[in-house]
Amino acid sequence: MRNASTYSVRFEEKSPEHYTKFHEVKTADWKYVDRLIPPLVIPDYPVKDSYVSGWKPPADSALSNQFFVKRTKNHMIPVYLNFEAVRDQRKITLIKNIEGDIWELERLLKEHIQTTQSKTIISQVHEVAMQIKFRGDYVNIVKKWLLDRGF
Repeated sequence: MRNASTYSVRFEEKSPEHYTKFHEVKTADWKYVDRLIPPLVIPDYPVKDSYVSGWKPPADSALSNQFFVKRTKNHMIPVYLNFEAVRDQRKITLIKNIEGDIWELERLLKEHIQTTQSKTIISQVHEVAMQIKFRGDYVNIVKKWLLDRGF
């Protein structure tokens, strides 16, 4: 009896020379191959007095707060601008990687944004995801506030 399935067809396996071609690289030429392989670990940032881009390394004073905003693997502050589709495009400032008292951080940030923008700010705290959302584009204000506090 013949099986109607196409997966049941068996074929003879050929030798590896039919499938794979390889080229042996000399040790002197390996540097050209090695530069194409991505690094397994992000290197530490170079220590300088100041950086042209305005980037600041995390300070030790940030550890004394009730909360902590952990940087990304590329040493950047995790504050993003998202767009949510509600009627028109709504701008949302998103802060991620928050540890500790997330409610205190939300209160201080909301207070700071309200004083700089002189309007009421709507926020949402997501404790499980360790995120805070603010309605509006306040990315630069939040990043500057976090940098000034050593995060």
